[in-house]
Amino acid sequence: MKRLGITCIGAVLLMAGCKMGPDYHRPDVAAPSGWRTPVVTSDSFANTPWWAFYRDPVLTNLITVALTNNFDLRIAASRIEEAQGGYRAQRSYLLPSVNGSADWVRGRVGDLPPAPGVTSGQFDVFGMLSYEVDLWGRLRRLTEAARAQYLASEEGRRAVTVSLVANVAASYFTLRALDRQLEIAHDTYASRTNLLALTQIKFDGGNGIVSELDVRQSETQVYTAQSAIANLERSVSVAENALTFLLGLPPAPVTRGGTLEAQWQPPEIPAGLPADLLQRRPDLRAAEQQLIAANANIGAARAAYFPTVSLTAALGAQSVELEDLFSGGVSRAWKFAPQVTAPIFNAGRIRAGVQVAEARQKAALATYQQAIANAFREVDDALVSITKLREELVADDGNVASERRRLELSQLRYDGGVASYSDLLDAQRFLFTAELTAVQTRNSLLAATVQLYKALGGGWEVPPR
Repeated sequence: MKRLGITCIGAVLLMAGCKMGPDYHRPDVAAPSGWRTPVVTSDSFANTPWWAFYRDPVLTNLITVALTNNFDLRIAASRIEEAQGGYRAQRSYLLPSVNGSADWVRGRVGDLPPAPGVTSGQFDVFGMLSYEVDLWGRLRRLTEAARAQYLASEEGRRAVTVSLVANVAASYFTLRALDRQLEIAHDTYASRTNLLALTQIKFDGGNGIVSELDVRQSETQVYTAQSAIANLERSVSVAENALTFLLGLPPAPVTRGGTLEAQWQPPEIPAGLPADLLQRRPDLRAAEQQLIAANANIGAARAAYFPTVSLTAALGAQSVELEDLFSGGVSRAWKFAPQVTAPIFNAGRIRAGVQVAEARQKAALATYQQAIANAFREVDDALVSITKLREELVADDGNVASERRRLELSQLRYDGGVASYSDLLDAQRFLFTAELTAVQTRNSLLAATVQLYKALGGGWEVPPR
């Protein structure tokens, strides 16, 4: 009998090593061999921590504040705690649970002849152990899924950090671009106001050199600059509010650092190899963990087809008097109750559960593949943008220089009576537009660099203290 019990226990332990459902294998990914834009692939500047990549001290301080106060990051941290608690709770089902109970029952048997009624009481104290033998790996698959969900939440927080760092940097650069455009608008407004005053003086002189049409055209230019100032001031306030929201602070003015032109740009574009993204980007790792969880849930669903073996044991003491529980006058009691529960008929509920788990695994696989394809697209878009925006900025700077010289020549020709007043106003207008466009292009170039840094998965490291 003893040998039979040992054999049964060994068989149970051997069967408990089985796990239903498919084991996870990373799906094949159609990764490109290189990027469409010629870049340095020996390294990736995503390996550069953000406090070394963004070299404006004011910007790095803003990012530090955001990493402490941002609402999305705090929400992501709470989700990690939630997923960690869920994983620990699920893992606990792999071990036996022990509970204790104590009760006191007192009652009276009715007076029935020939015996008189008797009043009695009983104290019970029991320790109970319960354990589900995980024959088919249902509990282990559920634990595997819970662990993957926990790891996905960790990667999710890193993904939020990457986006937060990029958003703070892009918002800061946009704010500095608006500041520069506002300076240009104020300078343009001042020069146009001076020109209007001179034109008005000439018109009031009544010598016929300047007509009222010239005065009205000059006024239009002044009003245009004044309108641009108001619009840019509004945009600056909105940009400051957007940035303070990312910082987790109430709306307030934002401290400025280096000018837009002084912001660092990498001389080369080290983007690394496309395959590096699978290991670098936290959002891809999070999507893979979600796929692992969905894959594990298939096994848990399939295990429901098979019997469940539960072991229950109780050991305790009984006594009619409370003090006897702790003395020799006590009755010992125990119970051992193995139980096997097997599904017989459930109207297809188990099959439907497996179907749901398999469908979710297919959706998680498609989501993972979509995230990878989107990552490649984002990097390639950013690389193309940086290359072409650099070319565009060279052209814009050249255009500004040409328009500035054009204005100087138009002023000389107008003063000499060779050019018309309209030629002078056109030169002013085109210079204003060219300067604003150059600033916007420079901001777009900085934004593209930020986007590439983010697309490569850089920026989630914690700064040293």
